[in-house]
Amino acid sequence: MPLVPADQDQRRRIGFGMLGYGFMGKAHSNALRTIPYIFWPSTARPELVAVAGRSEKGVQEAATRYGYSAYTTDWHDLLSDKHVEVFDNVATEDAHVEPTLAAISNGKHVVCEKPLALNAVDALRLHEAASRAGVKNLVCFNYRFFPAVRLAWEMLKGGELGQLHQARFRYSQEWRTRPPEASLPSRIGVMGIIGCHAIDQARFLCGEISAVQGVMRSPVTGLARAPGGRSAEDGDVLAVLAEMDDGLVVSIDASLVSPGRRNHLAWEVNGSRGSLAWDLENPNVLRVYRCDQGRAAGFSEVIVCEQDHPLAQPWWPSGHVLGWEHGHVNMLAHFLDAVSGETPVEPYGATFFDGLRAAQVAEAIMESDATGQRAKVAAEPLNAGSREGR
Repeated sequence: MPLVPADQDQRRRIGFGMLGYGFMGKAHSNALRTIPYIFWPSTARPELVAVAGRSEKGVQEAATRYGYSAYTTDWHDLLSDKHVEVFDNVATEDAHVEPTLAAISNGKHVVCEKPLALNAVDALRLHEAASRAGVKNLVCFNYRFFPAVRLAWEMLKGGELGQLHQARFRYSQEWRTRPPEASLPSRIGVMGIIGCHAIDQARFLCGEISAVQGVMRSPVTGLARAPGGRSAEDGDVLAVLAEMDDGLVVSIDASLVSPGRRNHLAWEVNGSRGSLAWDLENPNVLRVYRCDQGRAAGFSEVIVCEQDHPLAQPWWPSGHVLGWEHGHVNMLAHFLDAVSGETPVEPYGATFFDGLRAAQVAEAIMESDATGQRAKVAAEPLNAGSREGR
């Protein structure tokens, strides 16, 4: 039998224009290239239209490496291209606001890496602009899209743990201690780098945070190691006691100076009927304890890679585990479905509303650290600020 030409993929193509091409550029590009054959059939597939960056040599190489059709050193070119439907901002934190606002004003759907903005005022501007424009919007809190985290969310929303008693969230890394005199890749501190992930996990699983008591310290970094001789944001470590809207007490801590902790996002939620625990360094296992187990009671390790587990079905056969990068694939596939099918991004995906709330919690923590007092988190916005899907 002679070779038969394959049918062409007839699904709608949704063009992505990406600003930035470093670590997160690699993660997002890998996800966009993976989605078409893993999520099959689906209503649409991403098309890598163009990538933008400051260095012509760097962005030219990135376009070839990642598979974009074109490149530019001026991000405005992405906004004027009719083939770009989604503006994906993976640039450094200080380049999140202006380009994303411009993309919204040009009618683009928008994806933005965390933190959404360096302060709550700018985060509110982005949230309100996206709400007014009616464009789909996503903040990249990718850990929501790990199967174990989604299964925990479903169990908690279903009341399987009963009345919640307490929860603990932590995110620890070591890289600011290796070596301590080295220049930092970013001027932002522990809050913006990893603390916001712990805050979002707390909100995602346990609800809104209403008040905090927080402490931030810099036992290693000081203020002289940021790139370009700028001051680094204060904060190698933070510790927070948070009160949720329903009165639940939650602890949140984060550290960039914990030797031995490469990427340790971990949490435990305790309720009247049992407990759940998860650790990013063992991402495919959700630890479950149920109070009615009798004499053999103890935590069970659930490998969340079966076809009836959330987010696992498109992937591999039983027990074939997923890795860190699959969180981004699942996240951007979900966003693609929202754009093509006009479905809400939330509650699974983090919208700009969630990016705003994370920023407001962060500012309350910094206020508490400055005053030594408990600080209330700003109220949810009531105007163009209603969250998507309400």
